[in-house]
Parts: sequence; C-alpha cells; structure tokens
Amino acid sequence: MSYTHVVKTIRHPLSKNAYRITIAIPKERAPEEGYPVLYVLDGNAYGVLFENVVALQSQHTESTGVSLSVIVSIGYEQEDVFPPQRVYDFTPKSEVVNLPEYPPGVPWPICGGAEHFLEILKEVKEIVRQMLDMNDKQQLIFGHSLGGLLLVQTLVREPQLFSHYYICSPSLWWNQEQVLQEALHISQVECAIFIAVEQVVKYRMYENARSLFCHLESLPLQSVQFHTSPHENHMSIVPTSISQALRFLMNKK
Repeated sequence: MSYTHVVKTIRHPLSKNAYRITIAIPKERAPEEGYPVLYVLDGNAYGVLFENVVALQSQHTESTGVSLSVIVSIGYEQEDVFPPQRVYDFTPKSEVVNLPEYPPGVPWPICGGAEHFLEILKEVKEIVRQMLDMNDKQQLIFGHSLGGLLLVQTLVREPQLFSHYYICSPSLWWNQEQVLQEALHISQVECAIFIAVEQVVKYRMYENARSLFCHLESLPLQSVQFHTSPHENHMSIVPTSISQALRFLMNKK
C-alpha cells in the first residue's frame, strides 16, 4: 500500500504556534463504509512509523486484523522530534503545579493548554471529514507519554471525540496524579481502549496505568485491553505494542 500525502498548517488560537498536519491517504479505493482514520499525536516522532506499520499489515488484513486506513499525523513545524510546545498542549490547567525536576536544574516549559488542544483536534477531524470518505465508527487516536496523558483527559472530558483510544505509557504522575484521580471517576465507557505501559518503578508509570485499566475494566459496556512487558522501556514500548494495539482496536466496531 502507498499513500498520497496532504500537508495542512493550523495555528494555535492563543500561542499562534503552527501545527503541521500530515494526512496520508491510501491510493487504494476507500471501502464502502469509508476509511478508518488513525490520528497520531507527536506526529514528528511517530507519524512515519504508523504509516509503515499500517501499510505493511493491511496487506494481509485477514490475518493481522489491520485495515486500510488514513493516517493523520499531528506534529509541529519545528523539526524537533519532541518540541517543548507539546508540554503545553498535552497537560491540564491547574492553579498549582507540582512537578519533579526535569531535567535537573532546567525549568519545565509552559504547561496547561490541553483544553485548547482539544479544539485543535476537533478542527483536524473536520478537515479530514471534508477531504475524504471516512468511517465515523473507526476514529482511532494514539498518544504516548504526555500524549497518553492527553488521551486520558479526553476520556474524562469528551470521550465521544474518538471511538478507539491507544494510550501508550501515559504520564499519569503529572501534577501529583491530577488526571488519574479525575479518570477514576469515569462512570461509563462506550469506546474501545488499549493501554500499554512499561514495567518501571520511576514515576509509578506501571502502577498508575494499571489502576486506570482496572477501573475502566470494571465499567459496563467496557472494551479495554492492557499490555505490558518487563523487557521494554519508556520508548521501546511504542514499537513493540503497535501491532497488538491495532489488532485489538480495529476489530472493535
């Protein structure tokens, strides 16, 4: 499978920073129900990876479970793989922010813009909707680390924005587990959710992700799967969990 790429630029309404939206459209004809769409946060880092994985695995959908899909990479015009702007975009607003040193002696970038970034996601979805035939029941989104934190905030505030969530190694430690505590009050789940996390002690990454999974699994109408591995770290958990995540999510209609 090969793609036609369309690149759009969106400017943040407050910071005026520019987002580079890369829409990879399969050259093959859309299925009758429209293309599934996979939105990828941190597009600078992960957009091409997802394009390649889906291209390879959709050649044998009958065995991989991965369908021909549009890949929408939401990145930044800066060439940095993880530019500081993402810290603002993916973190919640709070009157008091208590964070560990990262890195030691260097101040954190400005944070607290997740509410505004959700509006960017809505704008991106509308751009895609106007461009092509898409399957409204197959709207997947991936986020890793702080991107995963943003997806959990979306589940709390506007869960219907996407139908399928791939939450990878979410930074639920942020501001003394502010978002996790909110998520543990979710009372209903009507979307499919895949949570992947490495097994490390630092920042309670595993424990917090497991707590989120156990809560979501206990809810009615849940469709949630959890993945971990003792051999992966915070970065390697992404490529090693992609196939399992896509297989699970794309088979949840």
